[in-house]
Amino acid sequence: MTAVPRTLPIRLDPLPGEALDSWLDALAERLNTPFGEVKAHLGFPVRGRSGNQLRDIPPDWTIALREQETAAVAHASGLAPAVITAMTLAHYDQRALRIDPERRHVNRRVLWGRACGSRFCPVCLADSGGRWKLTWRLGWSFACPTHRRLLADCCPHCERVQRERPRSGWAIPQSGTCGNPPSRPSAEPSGGCGFDLTQTRTLQLPSGHPALTAQDRLLEIIDSGTAAFGTYSASPEPAQNALADIRAIGGRVLADLPAGALASLAPSDIAEEHLAPAPGLSTSFPGC
Repeated sequence: MTAVPRTLPIRLDPLPGEALDSWLDALAERLNTPFGEVKAHLGFPVRGRSGNQLRDIPPDWTIALREQETAAVAHASGLAPAVITAMTLAHYDQRALRIDPERRHVNRRVLWGRACGSRFCPVCLADSGGRWKLTWRLGWSFACPTHRRLLADCCPHCERVQRERPRSGWAIPQSGTCGNPPSRPSAEPSGGCGFDLTQTRTLQLPSGHPALTAQDRLLEIIDSGTAAFGTYSASPEPAQNALADIRAIGGRVLADLPAGALASLAPSDIAEEHLAPAPGLSTSFPGC
């Protein structure tokens, strides 16, 4: 991002809590322009070309942007730099995950960091017109508090995780559809698998379900940056310390859990879905 990009003729505000890649998809669709052309206009380097600049291309722009990259996108889009940064996982760095600042990778070894990909709530996608939340990229996200559902892990059609890689730069994104490359490549530019992800089945949870209570607590810790409940009420701890404790306890339980014990320890509805999951249904623990 060396040259200053021109401002876009049409602007699109991100939704509250939206991820950067989702906003880029929506912007390309709004402009009726191939995804790659929109990224190039915003100043993002293109893979496959020679030059030292390619050494600094992260695996996923939604992880983090450099200051000059943020400034370029802000100039072209009319958004404030802080709004751009809030759409990247850097927003949660040192709270819910750790990012290697040089390589711009999420460290998977701490805080149940999710290196790539995103879970999703099909009802949220339907309500928002196909826009993706940044929190769905966190290893700590497994349920939707708004619609009281488990999040989906993958597309039920191609059975692959979503948002692991950018959509085709040759196609115009289609909101709410699977952007994974089609199983049978064709000669025509493709936006991906194309399955309508709003039709994905996910497990509906009753109000007050333990999974929803746990999800609310985790998001509260992450949003506030502090844990001040239970053991931490007398001496509040930073979010990353409390989440590290939860990860350690959860990892120990998962490692030592006897075969067949899940059905008696987990809520019956989740245990049943885990033992016989439907395609795309999230039945895994955070970070798995």
